[in-house]
Amino acid sequence: MFSAYTQALHDRDLPEEGIRVLNKIIPDFLFDPRSAGEAFEDMKQMGLSGASLLGEVKTKAPNSDYHNHRDVQPAAARQAEVARDYLKRAARIDELNGHPLGSDGPMTTALKRYNGGQVLVGAFADMSEDASRICDITTHDMARTHVSYYNGDAKRTKGMYRQRIQKA
Repeated sequence: MFSAYTQALHDRDLPEEGIRVLNKIIPDFLFDPRSAGEAFEDMKQMGLSGASLLGEVKTKAPNSDYHNHRDVQPAAARQAEVARDYLKRAARIDELNGHPLGSDGPMTTALKRYNGGQVLVGAFADMSEDASRICDITTHDMARTHVSYYNGDAKRTKGMYRQRIQKA
Protein backbone atom coordinates (compact mmCIF):
# COMPACT_ATOMS: atom_id res chain seq x y z
CA MET A 1 0.00 0.00 0.00
CA PHE A 2 2.80 2.43 0.88
CA SER A 3 5.58 0.51 -0.84
CA ALA A 4 6.27 3.41 -3.22
CA TYR A 5 7.56 5.31 -0.18
CA THR A 6 9.16 2.45 1.74
CA GLN A 7 10.67 0.13 -0.89
CA ALA A 8 13.86 2.15 -1.45
CA LEU A 9 14.49 2.13 2.30
CA HIS A 10 14.61 -1.68 2.39
CA ASP A 11 17.81 -1.59 0.30
CA ARG A 12 19.57 0.71 2.79
CA ASP A 13 21.43 -0.41 5.85
CA LEU A 14 18.91 1.04 8.31
CA PRO A 15 19.31 0.87 12.07
CA GLU A 16 16.96 -1.44 13.96
CA GLU A 17 14.67 1.50 14.81
CA GLY A 18 14.26 2.33 11.10
CA ILE A 19 13.37 -1.27 10.26
CA ARG A 20 10.75 -1.30 13.04
CA VAL A 21 9.17 1.86 11.61
CA LEU A 22 8.86 0.18 8.19
CA ASN A 23 7.29 -2.93 9.69
CA LYS A 24 4.78 -1.03 11.83
CA ILE A 25 3.21 1.09 9.08
CA ILE A 26 1.37 -1.83 7.49
CA PRO A 27 -2.39 -1.55 8.17
CA ASP A 28 -4.45 -4.68 8.81
CA PHE A 29 -7.20 -3.72 6.39
CA LEU A 30 -8.40 -1.13 3.91
CA PHE A 31 -12.11 -0.38 4.04
CA ASP A 32 -13.49 1.34 0.96
CA PRO A 33 -17.08 2.53 1.53
CA ARG A 34 -16.93 5.24 -1.17
CA SER A 35 -19.99 3.91 -2.97
CA ALA A 36 -21.72 2.51 0.11
CA GLY A 37 -24.11 4.24 2.42
CA GLU A 38 -25.94 6.31 -0.17
CA ALA A 39 -29.26 7.77 0.95
CA PHE A 40 -32.36 5.81 -0.05
CA GLU A 41 -36.00 5.83 0.91
CA ASP A 42 -36.18 7.63 4.28
CA MET A 43 -32.63 6.76 5.40
CA LYS A 44 -29.85 9.36 5.27
CA GLN A 45 -26.33 8.84 3.92
CA MET A 46 -24.07 7.22 6.48
CA GLY A 47 -21.05 8.79 8.19
CA LEU A 48 -17.60 7.67 6.97
CA SER A 49 -19.04 7.11 3.50
CA GLY A 50 -17.13 8.63 0.63
CA ALA A 51 -13.59 7.97 1.88
CA SER A 52 -11.23 5.02 2.04
CA LEU A 53 -10.25 4.08 5.58
CA LEU A 54 -7.29 2.20 7.06
CA GLY A 55 -7.80 -0.17 9.95
CA GLU A 56 -5.80 -1.88 12.66
CA VAL A 57 -6.97 -4.66 14.90
CA LYS A 58 -5.49 -3.96 18.31
CA THR A 59 -6.38 -5.49 21.63
CA LYS A 60 -6.67 -3.51 24.82
CA ALA A 61 -5.88 -5.65 27.84
CA PRO A 62 -7.97 -4.88 30.93
CA ASN A 63 -5.01 -3.55 32.94
CA SER A 64 -4.77 -0.38 35.03
CA ASP A 65 -4.31 1.71 31.88
CA TYR A 66 -7.72 0.52 30.70
CA HIS A 67 -9.43 2.14 33.69
CA ASN A 68 -7.49 5.43 33.58
CA HIS A 69 -9.61 6.83 30.75
CA ARG A 70 -12.40 8.64 32.56
CA ASP A 71 -13.37 11.14 29.85
CA VAL A 72 -13.14 8.85 26.83
CA GLN A 73 -13.76 5.17 26.13
CA PRO A 74 -10.57 3.07 26.29
CA ALA A 75 -11.05 1.93 22.68
CA ALA A 76 -11.32 5.56 21.53
CA ALA A 77 -8.16 6.47 23.46
CA ARG A 78 -6.34 3.52 21.87
CA GLN A 79 -7.61 4.58 18.43
CA ALA A 80 -6.20 8.10 18.92
CA GLU A 81 -2.89 6.62 20.09
CA VAL A 82 -2.62 4.34 17.03
CA ALA A 83 -3.47 7.24 14.68
CA ARG A 84 -0.75 9.41 16.27
CA ASP A 85 1.74 6.54 15.97
CA TYR A 86 0.93 6.07 12.28
CA LEU A 87 1.48 9.76 11.57
CA LYS A 88 4.79 9.69 13.50
CA ARG A 89 5.94 6.64 11.54
CA ALA A 90 4.97 8.27 8.25
CA ALA A 91 6.96 11.38 9.20
CA ARG A 92 9.94 9.19 10.13
CA ILE A 93 9.76 7.39 6.75
CA ASP A 94 9.68 10.78 5.02
CA GLU A 95 12.74 11.79 7.05
CA LEU A 96 14.56 8.57 6.13
CA ASN A 97 13.77 9.37 2.48
CA GLY A 98 15.45 12.77 2.85
CA HIS A 99 12.36 14.97 3.26
CA PRO A 100 12.99 17.94 5.60
CA LEU A 101 11.30 17.97 9.00
CA GLY A 102 8.39 20.29 9.68
CA SER A 103 6.31 19.70 6.57
CA ASP A 104 4.31 16.77 5.23
CA GLY A 105 6.37 14.56 2.98
CA PRO A 106 5.00 12.14 0.38
CA MET A 107 4.42 9.30 2.87
CA THR A 108 2.53 11.51 5.33
CA THR A 109 0.51 13.01 2.48
CA ALA A 110 -0.39 9.52 1.22
CA LEU A 111 -1.43 8.41 4.73
CA LYS A 112 -3.62 11.49 5.19
CA ARG A 113 -5.63 10.54 2.09
CA TYR A 114 -7.21 7.84 4.25
CA ASN A 115 -9.63 9.65 6.56
CA GLY A 116 -7.02 12.32 7.37
CA GLY A 117 -4.59 9.71 8.66
CA GLN A 118 -7.04 8.49 11.30
CA VAL A 119 -6.72 4.73 11.59
CA LEU A 120 -9.77 2.78 12.71
CA VAL A 121 -9.13 0.42 15.59
CA GLY A 122 -10.96 -2.54 17.02
CA ALA A 123 -10.21 -4.01 20.40
CA PHE A 124 -11.23 -7.29 22.01
CA ALA A 125 -14.68 -6.92 23.64
CA ASP A 126 -14.61 -3.16 23.11
CA MET A 127 -14.76 -1.55 19.68
CA SER A 128 -14.11 2.03 18.71
CA GLU A 129 -17.11 4.07 17.60
CA ASP A 130 -15.94 3.80 13.99
CA ALA A 131 -16.44 0.01 14.08
CA SER A 132 -20.12 0.67 14.77
CA ARG A 133 -20.20 3.11 11.85
CA ILE A 134 -18.66 0.49 9.56
CA CYS A 135 -21.35 -1.97 10.64
CA ASP A 136 -23.96 0.72 9.97
CA ILE A 137 -22.60 1.47 6.48
CA THR A 138 -22.50 -2.24 5.65
CA THR A 139 -26.04 -2.93 6.84
CA HIS A 140 -27.28 0.23 5.14
CA ASP A 141 -25.89 -0.95 1.81
CA MET A 142 -27.18 -4.51 2.32
CA ALA A 143 -30.66 -3.15 3.08
CA ARG A 144 -30.56 -0.88 0.02
CA THR A 145 -29.75 -3.87 -2.19
CA HIS A 146 -32.35 -6.06 -0.47
CA VAL A 147 -35.25 -3.63 -0.86
CA SER A 148 -34.36 -3.07 -4.52
CA TYR A 149 -35.26 -6.74 -5.14
CA TYR A 150 -37.87 -7.49 -2.48
CA ASN A 151 -40.73 -5.60 -0.91
CA GLY A 152 -39.99 -4.56 2.62
CA ASP A 153 -39.41 -1.73 5.01
CA ALA A 154 -35.89 -0.32 4.64
CA LYS A 155 -35.36 0.37 8.35
CA ARG A 156 -36.55 -3.08 9.40
CA THR A 157 -34.40 -4.74 6.75
CA LYS A 158 -31.37 -2.76 7.92
CA GLY A 159 -32.10 -3.77 11.51
CA MET A 160 -32.28 -7.43 10.48
CA TYR A 161 -28.89 -7.25 8.76
CA ARG A 162 -27.34 -5.30 11.65
CA GLN A 163 -28.49 -7.94 14.11
CA ARG A 164 -26.98 -10.71 11.93
CA ILE A 165 -23.63 -8.92 11.63
CA GLN A 166 -23.40 -8.17 15.34
CA LYS A 167 -24.13 -11.80 16.22
CA ALA A 168 -21.46 -13.10 13.82
